[in-house]
Amino acid sequence: MYKPSLKSFFLAKTTHRVPKILALAASSAILVAMVNIDASASAFGGRDSNTVRSDVVLTLASESSNSQFSGLVKRWSAGSSVITTATPTSTTSTVTAPTPPASSGSGGGAGGSGAGGGSGSGGTTTTTAPTTTTTVAPPSTTTTTAPPSTTTTTAPPSTSSASGEPITAGDSRSECLEPDTANVGSAVNSFDAETNSTVTCVLAYLDSEPDWGQWADPWIVGPSGSSYTSWVDQEPQTRQLVLQVDLIPQSLKNISDPLGWEQSCAAGDFDSYATQLGTNLVGAGLGNSVIRLGTEMNGPWEADFIGNTTQEQNLWATCFANEVTSLRQAAGESFLIDWNPNACYEDVPWANFYPGNSYVDILGLDFYDQGCDQPNTALSFAQLANEPAGLTSFEAFANSQGKPMSFPEWGLISSPSGDDPTYVDGIGSTVENGNFAFQSYFDYVDGNTMLLDSSTPLSLAEYQKWFGNS
Repeated sequence: MYKPSLKSFFLAKTTHRVPKILALAASSAILVAMVNIDASASAFGGRDSNTVRSDVVLTLASESSNSQFSGLVKRWSAGSSVITTATPTSTTSTVTAPTPPASSGSGGGAGGSGAGGGSGSGGTTTTTAPTTTTTVAPPSTTTTTAPPSTTTTTAPPSTSSASGEPITAGDSRSECLEPDTANVGSAVNSFDAETNSTVTCVLAYLDSEPDWGQWADPWIVGPSGSSYTSWVDQEPQTRQLVLQVDLIPQSLKNISDPLGWEQSCAAGDFDSYATQLGTNLVGAGLGNSVIRLGTEMNGPWEADFIGNTTQEQNLWATCFANEVTSLRQAAGESFLIDWNPNACYEDVPWANFYPGNSYVDILGLDFYDQGCDQPNTALSFAQLANEPAGLTSFEAFANSQGKPMSFPEWGLISSPSGDDPTYVDGIGSTVENGNFAFQSYFDYVDGNTMLLDSSTPLSLAEYQKWFGNS
């Protein structure tokens, strides 16, 4: 049988062309419908619409090298849009980028401003049967992958360890100073300029008072202390003094046999003097001071040395508790009490002379850049810390009491280490990573201590990194 060409058929060069055209159209419609039914059944059999959508978009992503579109595919496949199918209406299939789903929101995370773009609402996506040409509309927004919300940083920190706030019985990390001159304002201004830092507390010493009269009414509350009190009075909500106070005046000093005065103090014989001291400090505007009561009590150079026996040490702790209770009887006081041994000297168990948490707000340790066991050998910070009764032991004890720490005195020693930035780095790291109320650099030449200035450039730079203003 003669079979005319398809070209002849459409150019009307065959007989019965109208019936044939109708027959061909009907056949084509049936064929397309069967293909769609078969594809739909394969796609949805035992699977949900989200699975189909994921297959579609992942296929599109793998066939496209456009990075914007790849981002769109990730965001789209994570959403909850509904996919519907439709009978083809044209020879071109178009896939339109969906609006970000409403569940993305505007915050961080996979769909928010953190990693997936801005806010929006969900949409319905329509797909058609594939043909020879595919047009992809560009996404309405660009997908941005955000960095994690938190990062791990190594020392030194990007912000100062010092808070610029008053000392509290917590992790306030205030920056204090032992000034190199009695003109407190000038000393603080010079130190702040040198170190690019903000000092909010200053050390002063009320030790060596000869008798109880001057112990209870010390120089700091009179004309001799005007430089200190006026400095505090300029900003009383921010500035504080850190006051060193012996438990007893010099007249009772007895290093070899402290048992006599310790028994009297433990019996409450000195309580009234402590209340007087507290009242006089409040009257001078110093009621918010930190009191370093019985400072460096484990050192035999102190008038109120704890003694060498457990009995003496326990009595010392009771004396401390009595005087704290009496100080707090002063009307208007808000003292913070710092229990403050010296590092690595007289390796006595801390608990032997610790008065108890009710009488202590802060546990302080004076910690200089010189070893006790090897004072003529330059030691690393770790070696200093691990000496008997050193920083490691003390920090563990403070943590066991649930109390914040302080470094009321720390500083460089001219020999054996001199300008020692690794020591300063160790102090900075300890304050940054521990529970610290305050730290105070001893910026005063007393024997072999050293200033932080041009004479110690390496240490000065390290101090600025840890405690300078960011």
